[in-house]
Amino acid sequence: MSVKPSLGSVSLLALTCALALAGCGRAGESTLAADAAAPTSAPTAVEPATVDPLATTLADYEARARALSAQLATPGEVTAPSAEAEALLAQAATLVPAFSARHPQCAAYLDAALGIRANWRTLAPEVIERDYHDDGALPKVAENGAVCYHMKDLIVHPATVLALLAQPQPDFVQSKKEIDEVIAHLGAVRAALGGA
Repeated sequence: MSVKPSLGSVSLLALTCALALAGCGRAGESTLAADAAAPTSAPTAVEPATVDPLATTLADYEARARALSAQLATPGEVTAPSAEAEALLAQAATLVPAFSARHPQCAAYLDAALGIRANWRTLAPEVIERDYHDDGALPKVAENGAVCYHMKDLIVHPATVLALLAQPQPDFVQSKKEIDEVIAHLGAVRAALGGA
């Protein structure tokens, strides 16, 4: 019994031989295959990108705030705005230590602002406005207070939303304004954290 090579196997054999011969050249001559295989420079190690946890937290905060703003824009479809506002308030609290480390003049001011986390349920929105937005219950900042103000608003606006939504007639319109305003403060906070 004899085996006849198929046309496909003959073509494959011919192609293999052609490629092998094409790679052969005289010493000193360059061939396309040899040039492609030869490294042009020593390989370099790729440094893994370092992830700034502050930048990540701020990005998460912004994404959550934007989602909440969109949700508040259609009050009939609001599912859990209070839970989202609580999460924003908690995220802001995690930023305070790093922010205060970079801006020590803000530490007492921001610590006082964090007090709203424990007592927003007992405060009317007007009291939050007076005591926290307008700094009535917060200590004065000696220098560069504007830097502190923007970080404080990442805390106070979500607490205001919580108070507005806890009212007998939840105020979705004002709640959305509060979240939109906090989104506007994020750029100043990023700048104060060195571009985080």
